[in-house]
Amino acid sequence: MPPLVDQYAFVPARGGILAVDGALPSVSMERGELDALRAMLPPTRFLRVAAHVEIAPAHIARLRVFEPVDEDGSAPESIDVPEQLRPVFERCVAEMRGAPPPPRRPAWSHPGWHEEVESWAGAPLEQLRLWPLSAVLATDDVVFKAVFPLFGHEPAITEALGAPRVLRSDHARGWMLMERLTGEEGVDHGSAMRAIAAVHRAWVSRVDEALALGAHDRRAPSALPHTLIHGDFHPGNILGGTIIDWSDATIANPLHDVNNYLFCLDESLRGPMLDAYAEAWPEHDVHAEAAACEAETYEYVAASYAGITEACADDDRWWFAGEDARWLARAEEVRAGRRPRPEQE
Repeated sequence: MPPLVDQYAFVPARGGILAVDGALPSVSMERGELDALRAMLPPTRFLRVAAHVEIAPAHIARLRVFEPVDEDGSAPESIDVPEQLRPVFERCVAEMRGAPPPPRRPAWSHPGWHEEVESWAGAPLEQLRLWPLSAVLATDDVVFKAVFPLFGHEPAITEALGAPRVLRSDHARGWMLMERLTGEEGVDHGSAMRAIAAVHRAWVSRVDEALALGAHDRRAPSALPHTLIHGDFHPGNILGGTIIDWSDATIANPLHDVNNYLFCLDESLRGPMLDAYAEAWPEHDVHAEAAACEAETYEYVAASYAGITEACADDDRWWFAGEDARWLARAEEVRAGRRPRPEQE
């Protein structure tokens, strides 16, 4: 069952913080969609999740921070706040009063950033996703994406790949404005495998170019030639038949992309999908080579999560708590002769 999420809003206002009947504005619902909380507030932009606390199994409390509103507020000391959120609430109050935010907090978590982006993009933008690694905003025609510094190479890599089409970019800030993709829902897994194989094959001879664009260098023993890999290849990163979200772009073993994608599929699809990928590599036994490096793929993902966690602000690291350990455990399962599957809700 989806978790029950108690969502609380921290909204700076004139003289204090926005309150409803002496408490923080709040709503409880399964999964905790942001729109239900927004409906209780005056027009304002969401900035970040400041707290994510497990109250009980399948019951979560979140404190969400918004930009200030031009309305009368209440003194923080007079507002009813759940005890589990009190420490983070007090840190938010301190920052509202001028305390410095922690290092590495993403730029989009600060008031005024959205106005700057909309001025740069030349249009009002709707929030699609904000989290520690990226901000994704859009209109009906374009998508704007900003990435945190560890992923700062994504605009340059995306431009070099040519899809999605980048209309404008600012590499120094990790910003890009892209043509919005359209297409039917659902993913043709065989086409996805052929598409990633084409990228892998094409970039074998362009490794130095990819490194110059900022791709990370994570080369290690590999049966297939090292090349540009996606680094987080799964069905959720296919949109309208196009591979998107090249944040984790790296020079590494291309079979890491293959194994990562297969991890998300039913076991019955493993053979046909490997056949589709192998069309680009007729000189290799892709089935055997993918199986031989499956544990290494999960260790690769674990190291990626460890690096992401280290690069995040201290109060954002909860997003990725335990992910490296989960992937290392999956590697151990493979070494023990079992093939792990994703956990189901």
